[in-house]
Amino acid sequence: MFHLDDINRDLLDLLQADGRLSYREIGERIGLSAPAVTERIRKLEEAGVITGYRATIDYEKIGFPILCIIRLNATNLDRSTIDDVMRAIPEIIEANRVTGSESHVIRARVRSTAHLEELLELVTGHGTTVTNIVTSSPVPRRPMNLRKALAYVGDDD
Repeated sequence: MFHLDDINRDLLDLLQADGRLSYREIGERIGLSAPAVTERIRKLEEAGVITGYRATIDYEKIGFPILCIIRLNATNLDRSTIDDVMRAIPEIIEANRVTGSESHVIRARVRSTAHLEELLELVTGHGTTVTNIVTSSPVPRRPMNLRKALAYVGDDD
C-alpha cells in the first residue's frame, strides 16, 4: 500500500476533479513548486496509484442516452469466457464479478430499448439476467474525495 500524506491526498483529489490542471496550478493550490508536483505525480504513477488520465463523456450527447444495469447469473462456469464476451461488447462500459445471487453486474450504454434487446441477446447466452434502466442519477459517477474518505475511516496518516 502506498503511503498518502496530506499533500498526496490533496494532489489526487485535484487530479480526480480536473486531470488537465497544470503542475503550476496544482502547486499553487497545495503549496508546492511545479517541480515538486511533477516528482510526486511521477512517484504516484510509478507506484500504480495513478493508473491513467481520461475524458469524461456525456453519452446522451453522442446518442447513447440509456444507461442500464444488467445483473447476470452466469450458468457457464468458464468465467474467463464470459469476461472475454463482455470485453468484446463496446456498449458495456463496466463489468464486475460480484458476490451474491448474481455472478456479474454490468453497466452498459445503449441508443434505444431495441438496442438494449440486441445487447441482452449477446449476454443471455451465458446465463440469466435482470436488467434495470436508470431513470436518474442523484449521485452520478464521481471521484472519491480522499481527504474526507480517509478522515471518515479514522486514518490519521
